Amino acid sequence: MTIHISATTGCNLGCTYCYENPDRERKQEWVDRQYDMDKIIEQLDKHKEKYPNEAPGLHGGEPLLLKNEDIRTLFSEMESRWPDQSYHIQSNGTLIDDEIIDIFEDYSVGVGISCDGPPELNSERKAAGERDKDAGDSTNNMSQTTNKSIRRIAESDVYCGVITVLHKTNAGTDEKFETLLDWIDELNQLGVYGHFNPAIPYEDVQEDISLSPNTLADRYIRTWEWMKEESYRMWNPMRNMVDNLLGLTLTNCVNTECDVFNAGAAKIIKGDGGTTGCGKTWSTVGDGVPFLQGIENESEYDKEDARYRSLKQTPGKYTDDEPDMGGCKGCKYWQVCKGGCPSSGKNDDYRNRTIWCDPKYKLYQRIENDLRSLLPNIKLITDYEWDMEISEGVSRQNLDIKPFGAMRNPTSGPSSSFQEHARSPDTDHIAKSFDMIRKDAEKKYDESVLTINEEEETIHADSGMVEWDEVDK
Repeated sequence: MTIHISATTGCNLGCTYCYENPDRERKQEWVDRQYDMDKIIEQLDKHKEKYPNEAPGLHGGEPLLLKNEDIRTLFSEMESRWPDQSYHIQSNGTLIDDEIIDIFEDYSVGVGISCDGPPELNSERKAAGERDKDAGDSTNNMSQTTNKSIRRIAESDVYCGVITVLHKTNAGTDEKFETLLDWIDELNQLGVYGHFNPAIPYEDVQEDISLSPNTLADRYIRTWEWMKEESYRMWNPMRNMVDNLLGLTLTNCVNTECDVFNAGAAKIIKGDGGTTGCGKTWSTVGDGVPFLQGIENESEYDKEDARYRSLKQTPGKYTDDEPDMGGCKGCKYWQVCKGGCPSSGKNDDYRNRTIWCDPKYKLYQRIENDLRSLLPNIKLITDYEWDMEISEGVSRQNLDIKPFGAMRNPTSGPSSSFQEHARSPDTDHIAKSFDMIRKDAEKKYDESVLTINEEEETIHADSGMVEWDEVDK
């Protein structure tokens, strides 16, 4: 995905489902001592050299706990190294004021707000002092502030998106979920879009408020049906899943390969200048403490794909004549799921497929059926063999499966979406241009780390990040 500057793990909230508690809840004076601007900027230089086209953003904890002048300095340093790009920040929205919005506008910062609905549904995102108590006035006031911030940003020149965690409090009953959809409808009409993340059960450290797989599947499918009622409605992962099936790309990070020990989905620069990966990996294989990953040691981002090679070969729910051993062998949606995020592996084992396998499968199935009902001759990823080596190209947007090819004028006969044209899974229909892949590599990596063999059509990036070998036209 991109580079995240997580200068502090401190936060002014104490969300009950947070995978980094209690590290998130810290006082302001602790936050001020946690980060060193000089060391962060030094690390930016290293990342610019290695990832010249991956513009960073600010994450946390809560990044707006940093001093305003330091926030401005960081975006200024990003702009000097990654000019003419958009930057981002992920915040709980409780600390946004006029000065902060001015910074966002000055540096073209896209803002992601974490919010689980209107105040009555957002009560699991508690004020830090109320985390172990019933939600009180402080939590309610902060929830109101967050909702006001979303609308405030939407009315400015700043892009705003929303991450909503699904759990029992905002989606546990039909009534609550209807209220949540009404809230999302209001956001969509403001031009604000976002996506769902299901709460992960961490039963050993906090109360489990996650939805059951059956309930989550129902909420996913109801959201898809709700989206179809109005053309302006859009939410993820539903919209992502349409693109995934069409072969346009593989998004979001739970649909790409991520190894817990070198997670490239989030290349994190810490406040002390060190590097690590996605915080969910800490809780998955450690004790909640960030461990060294990335360019500071041999655990380079995206260096390994052992989990995915194993999942592909391990029997699972959709494997014929073999017992389910937690894998994905034979699943028709393998190319667009890849087993899911390791932090939600079955039986708390990151090597297994996600506990949300059924909801994802059922939603993909519903979307696929709808697409084929409207456009019977459409070509989707699922028209190819489940284990065909095409996902690498899809994830980098270098592969065109020509999903609408059967609806174009043939050399003879009528053309119609309902005309019976063959949907051959022949790989000749895949337009995988070496020139396109080369341009993408040249854009993403500095010329000094690339070795390009035009005759053999191979590309190698010495960074250790990417290696394309024997790329067919």
